[in-house]
Amino acid sequence: MTFIKTISTFLIAFLFLTTAFGQESKHKTKILLIGTIHFENPHTDKFELKTDDFLSAKRQTELEDLTNVLSQTKATKVMIERPVENQHSSDSLYNLYVTGQYKLPVSEREQIGFRLGKKLKLNQINCVDKFYGLKHDSLMAATAKENNQLYLLKDLGVMANGMLKDYDDKLKKSSITEVLKHLNKPEELQKNLSIYLKYIAKVGAGKNFAGAQYVSDWYLRNLAIYSNIVNQVNSSDTYVILIFGQGHIPILKHLLQNNDDFEIVELNSVLK
Repeated sequence: MTFIKTISTFLIAFLFLTTAFGQESKHKTKILLIGTIHFENPHTDKFELKTDDFLSAKRQTELEDLTNVLSQTKATKVMIERPVENQHSSDSLYNLYVTGQYKLPVSEREQIGFRLGKKLKLNQINCVDKFYGLKHDSLMAATAKENNQLYLLKDLGVMANGMLKDYDDKLKKSSITEVLKHLNKPEELQKNLSIYLKYIAKVGAGKNFAGAQYVSDWYLRNLAIYSNIVNQVNSSDTYVILIFGQGHIPILKHLLQNNDDFEIVELNSVLK
């Protein structure tokens, strides 16, 4: 009886030690999320920032400085806001750029993503976007009017335009690195997400939930992006950099924080 009890105690201790060891040695992929403005104006967002001359000598120097710092992370993958189905064409352009046969256009995908990938000597820049239209846009507007909730959309517009003015002022006075540091502050990310949760989600509440459905369209797109991210990260990846429009970052950050395969790296800890 004593012998059996001793063996049982040993097995429990062994299982505890192997479990603890497994947890300590579990590999986590570091992921740096960079919320950015769109350098060009794709006209896909309801509220858009005025564009700047990112091809000017000043901005090009700033982009070199930015990507030099980011390259020190030794990232094994760089992911950009380009549809996953465009991977082949993106690969072709990236290969032309690496061999000096392609001039980077005005897009943060190339100006930051391609430039950084070349410095990291990556073979590919990963496309992880998935575009879903906001199918409930017209229903939300009609519902707001019908339910005397147009004030919500008006308040939303005031807040969104205030944010854009702030970012535009920052862009005029600051370097690209300083703008990115500002955009990725927790309070700025929270402001962006609150547009959906504070205003839009209320529209049609208790009736047809048009606002909630609109917000679900936005979450669906980000969930699809998240699934593309995690699907393209493999066990050999130690550090991933994601470059996306700032509005996506709060949701993607929340999703990745709750996946224990990843460790979030704060941008302000890299861009000092």
